[in-house]
Amino acid sequence: MAVLDIHVNEGFVPMVDGSLVYHRGFGDRRTERNDPKPALAISPRVIAANGRVMASRSYPIEAPVPPRGRPSPLRPDPVFTRQFLARRGYWASYFPDRTLIAETGSTIQVRLHNNLPQPHEIRFHRAGPGGADVGSGPVTPGQNKLVEFRAPLPGTYVFTDPGNQPVERTLGLYGALVVIDPRNAWRLAPGAAEFERQWLWLCHDVDSNWARIASRGQTVDPLATPAVPNYFTINGFAGFQSLAVTADLEFNERRHEDTLPSGHPRETDVRNFSATPSAGAIRTGHLMRMLNAGIVDHQLHYHGNHVWTVRANGIDFPRSNGRVSPQGDVVLQQWEDTVQLQPLERKEAMLPVRRPPEVIDQVWNARNEDWTYPMHCHAEPSQTARGGLYPGGLVADWVLAAQPGPVQGTPPTATDPHHVFRSQVDFSSDQPHEGSPETEFQLKPDVFVELDFFNRKFDFPDGSEHEMWSFEGNEFGRQVPGATVRMREGQLFQATIKPSKRVHTIHWHGIEPDPRNDGVGHTSFEVTGHYTYQWRPDVAERGNPNRGSAGTYFYHCHVNTPLHVQMGMFGAIVVDPPANPAMPAPAGARRHTFEGPLYDIATETLIAPYSIDPRWHEMNHAAGLNGEDAGLNRFEPRHFFLIGGTLPSRPRGDDVVWTISQMRANVVRNGRYPTLVRMVNVDYFPTLTTITDAAGRPARIAELIAHDGRAFWTTPNPTGPAVQPSMAGQPLLTNIIKSGAAEKFDFLLRPPAPGKYTISVQFLHWITSKVLATKTVTVTAA
Repeated sequence: MAVLDIHVNEGFVPMVDGSLVYHRGFGDRRTERNDPKPALAISPRVIAANGRVMASRSYPIEAPVPPRGRPSPLRPDPVFTRQFLARRGYWASYFPDRTLIAETGSTIQVRLHNNLPQPHEIRFHRAGPGGADVGSGPVTPGQNKLVEFRAPLPGTYVFTDPGNQPVERTLGLYGALVVIDPRNAWRLAPGAAEFERQWLWLCHDVDSNWARIASRGQTVDPLATPAVPNYFTINGFAGFQSLAVTADLEFNERRHEDTLPSGHPRETDVRNFSATPSAGAIRTGHLMRMLNAGIVDHQLHYHGNHVWTVRANGIDFPRSNGRVSPQGDVVLQQWEDTVQLQPLERKEAMLPVRRPPEVIDQVWNARNEDWTYPMHCHAEPSQTARGGLYPGGLVADWVLAAQPGPVQGTPPTATDPHHVFRSQVDFSSDQPHEGSPETEFQLKPDVFVELDFFNRKFDFPDGSEHEMWSFEGNEFGRQVPGATVRMREGQLFQATIKPSKRVHTIHWHGIEPDPRNDGVGHTSFEVTGHYTYQWRPDVAERGNPNRGSAGTYFYHCHVNTPLHVQMGMFGAIVVDPPANPAMPAPAGARRHTFEGPLYDIATETLIAPYSIDPRWHEMNHAAGLNGEDAGLNRFEPRHFFLIGGTLPSRPRGDDVVWTISQMRANVVRNGRYPTLVRMVNVDYFPTLTTITDAAGRPARIAELIAHDGRAFWTTPNPTGPAVQPSMAGQPLLTNIIKSGAAEKFDFLLRPPAPGKYTISVQFLHWITSKVLATKTVTVTAA
């Protein structure tokens, strides 16, 4: 039985901006501190059930590897035009450095060699019997120690050096263990979701000040010197490197293989990830394994497709009889566009790789090129490097491929400045600009809004004054937040943006049109003149959890996003369902979704946690993009607010900061319907919302009905209609809701009797979870 030798080494690693930063790491050979290429990350190894240890970036080893990481489909889908059938159990998957792949039934034997002058260890978290940790314990300098344990259940695990928590893993001592059943190599676990291929994303954060202290042989005291990460990576890289647009084409190729998902559109059904329309084919997506080895609370936001999350921390989410945990997490398979990953947290989700649901037919039918969508962390300081350099942090892309065959086009060359860049500064400062581009296939809209940029100083309810940027739209006036946008499923929506100075875009967060209308600079363009965005909200189908877009979203500028969103360039989006003849809504009520529960129109309320760092509001439009340290990695809010109020009575006029401190809620009786709260976290830090009664006792009166613009569903029947929990007699009742940056939750308030209740929103630090502030809303139930 082979033993894998792993070495604890040190050295200096170039960051995305070229800075050399001291690291420690688990390497596959011994190297010295001054080695120009220190071994700080093991190359992928496969630990087979027969005892062999093999070096391989792909698994299954004998399976064909997809060109540039992109699996070719089996054939066109005979039922759905311009879509394809994926091959079943065919393509291997690539894995990044720092990955161990163990087959079930294997015995993992790791000998840790400590080559550094202080004790170190390796610990596999929750990988031992009963979910216990297993590891070497401290290994003294110059010594080695053997770790031996049986491969745990199939899943994703993290290994770290837990010493001086969390310093050693922040310095680079971390990695992933992926356990796969070789008899079910294309499933998350036997009987679980089947996939075409899989991807592993390792999130990490680098604090160069901690690194500087450690490089001098000193011990970092994380309490005396609090962490302030200034580089944020995915699979060890960031910015133009993780996006594979460097001048090193071989490097780019590897990122396409192991970091940047790519596939051809297919029809997927979250009720059944194993549907086989014909021999050798499957209608399924890609499995995304997401692991946070860093120290900040990350929020992985997917553009273009929501993902269907099926597991967290080794616990499979059920398809029915869901619940809300005491920590405020929903334990039920669900759609998400923003996946919260707390430090050391692991989640698995299916990326459906499907037609973006809000793209209009004419654009979809004319498509003849790849469509590229971003995935990035929405805790926006993580989008920077060295305190600026957007997008220079934890960012990736995924590609919806066009026609099958060889990967379209040729790899970009170093002489093509529009596709590759020689530095992160070049990339950050050279996003594509267009004056007034044309809207493809522009149609007559059902709903139209003009969003004009403005800037001015606003007086806030706490007496502070801040320079704000936002969007004036139609009749609302110049306010914070920007105009509320509302339409019904199936209506054609258009919005014309007029930046008025410099460049801006609008990203419709959670809405999924084509890339031109998604509003992201590096995948389309930044607008200098004006542009009319166009999309159509997806229309629900009875019992189909894959269709329908009724819910809560928000829009924001996607230019130098950390700064521009903090400056106030955001607003709420509400998508309503069309009338349902089979389930008509009585006067004064509306259904949340086509088949969903009723709510009272008059008391519908928006609550949006938002905080302000005054230092940021003194910066210029392009702060940080030319390489200077603008400090955009340091978000230090001093003022905290709950944006929003009763939606039907939002005030009109200029100089309004729309905030909420009290609201009404209905007691459901005598033909009255519950009050709907739409909560959008427009802050950069996580929040924890609790609900108490007049005596301060927890009050489980919030019924969660939707997340990230999609209803919660029970999906126990792989071929029959799905049902929303609230309509299936399985309500998700809670008094506590955990939310990360940019997450959206819709919930009905169901107070049992008249009286006073309190909704308390705690703003938590993204590293320490310390409560920075608490803002409250007094609820009068009547």
